[in-house]
Amino acid sequence: MLQTTVGQLLVNEALPKQFRNYNRTLARGATDELLAEVARGNPEDYRDISWKLVQLGREAAFTEGTTLKLSDLRSPFDKTDIMKHVGEQEDKIDADKTMSETEKDEAKELVYGEVQKFLVDQTYKQALKQGNPFALQVKSKARGNPSQLTAMLSSPSVYQDAKDRTIPTFIRRSYAEGLQPHEYWAATYGARKGVISTKFATRQAGYLGKLLGTAMTDVVVTENDCETPYGMPVKVDDDDNIGAVLARQAGGIAAGTVIDRNVLSELSKKKVEDIAIRSPITCSVSKGICKQCAGLRDNGKFPEIGHHIGLNAASALAERIAQSSLNVKHSGGQDSSTGERVYAGFDVVKNMAIIPTTFPHRATVAELDGKIESVEDAPQGGTNIVIGDEVHYVGPELPLHVKKGDTVEAGDQLSGGIVNPADAVRHKGIGEGRRYFADRMTQAFRDSSYKVNRRNVEVLARAMVNHVKIDDPEGAGDQLPGDVATYSNVAHSYRPRKDAQRRSLKAARGQYLEEPALHHTIGSRVTKRMSDQLQQFGVNSVLTHSQPASFTPSMVSVVKTPEYTEDWMARLGSAYLKTRLLEDVQRGAKSQTHGINPIPGIAKGTEFGRPPKGKGFTY
Repeated sequence: MLQTTVGQLLVNEALPKQFRNYNRTLARGATDELLAEVARGNPEDYRDISWKLVQLGREAAFTEGTTLKLSDLRSPFDKTDIMKHVGEQEDKIDADKTMSETEKDEAKELVYGEVQKFLVDQTYKQALKQGNPFALQVKSKARGNPSQLTAMLSSPSVYQDAKDRTIPTFIRRSYAEGLQPHEYWAATYGARKGVISTKFATRQAGYLGKLLGTAMTDVVVTENDCETPYGMPVKVDDDDNIGAVLARQAGGIAAGTVIDRNVLSELSKKKVEDIAIRSPITCSVSKGICKQCAGLRDNGKFPEIGHHIGLNAASALAERIAQSSLNVKHSGGQDSSTGERVYAGFDVVKNMAIIPTTFPHRATVAELDGKIESVEDAPQGGTNIVIGDEVHYVGPELPLHVKKGDTVEAGDQLSGGIVNPADAVRHKGIGEGRRYFADRMTQAFRDSSYKVNRRNVEVLARAMVNHVKIDDPEGAGDQLPGDVATYSNVAHSYRPRKDAQRRSLKAARGQYLEEPALHHTIGSRVTKRMSDQLQQFGVNSVLTHSQPASFTPSMVSVVKTPEYTEDWMARLGSAYLKTRLLEDVQRGAKSQTHGINPIPGIAKGTEFGRPPKGKGFTY
């Protein structure tokens, strides 16, 4: 006998038989997944099915209601002991005469972070167990999040001021109980910050969205399969892998297999933790990307040649950016750290894309391989970390990630904060820089409580982290020493040097790659960590050279990315037009109406888009 609910019966009645599931919980994420499944499996009826579900939701919202009681605003558990613990820790820290006021504030911040995490977990868990309607709204993703629920029922915990510094006052009462005067005063900092940020956020988010679209315009599907043997390492348990293509066999599943939930489940059963997938990051075409590296898209199919995957990805990210720019308002400026600060919100996303000269919250990274010889207080405050003979300074606001005696590689993160993507590219190369950028940008979105698909961010990484500075005195092709060129073009025409040798991974350490390996690109220096990773994926030897390549990896801001496209008309959508046009005249630059960028066709005013039937893209 079927045991279910009236709601399940109504929802499943609107669905074709193959999509019916009477044990499904339709929170917002599950609803999106169901609609995507319908779009892939029954695209002809998608419009009618989605309309039926919309109408069902409207009718339920109109005829059904939610009953709220005053008791629903009470804390779902007794918080007396936890507040007593906070007070005892504060007294202990205040009584410590060996600590400065700054150190005391930092110590309290650690206590507050731990307590806040406990309060959020307990409040949400206990409120759900009691059937609290506010908690059920959070669970369904209809409104709010666990932190907001905790602020209303238990305690907001702590706030930040206008400069993102934690206010050293722990809030002991909830909004429902009513704040004490000093608690309310602390809350006003976050409230003012949220209002001001919202006023400026809409225009800033729109501007950044346009920059992303311009930077990613050239990322078009141009080939069926680049047949690259390389791939990007990812964790098996990431659902964003669904739709990607396996680059190397894993767990008995052949390379070339399209990843779905069944594949991920099979890999998990075989305890496979890491796999290598085809990705825009590792695609080897010189222009755009190929179908296989793009993977399945929203409709469950590979994109057609001519598909503007870059613009689609830019639109998806821009929408999330516009939403995440309001995150400061919704969180009330609360510190969501758990001992170490979590960097999230619009400003973090913007800085990751624009790469300002003064990068906020910039983490200190190792400038060379070696052992940490000493970790000592700096005279001006902060910490000096010595690697070999070189001193690395860490500001007083950043926690340390290393200790004396640790061994590090150039580019490793030594402190808290955010690694500037330009630092990652400079030390680790184009490939690892792309992977870091994609992972860190995805994390910034998710820390802001807005989900994005990592594969869309990989498309952005392909467009932005794709530049090298020519060092060869004789230049390279049409490029002169000092010029900035796209790595895709350089790699496509690159020929290994005559004295390059294929070496074992151990013998290759300290050498420079002459051909890609996994996601690591030409010119990347082979380190112990890289060789261990390559060995994990069955790569036993690499082609290397003892000297660096004739170019240096360079991270370019999203503002300047369009400047380095080869088509002079395509650059009409970028900044610094006067300078670029003068350079193009000097070089005799050309433009292609049927190239991968639509701007020349629009500018010419005749035709644009896909090339005429029977003809391919012109490069």
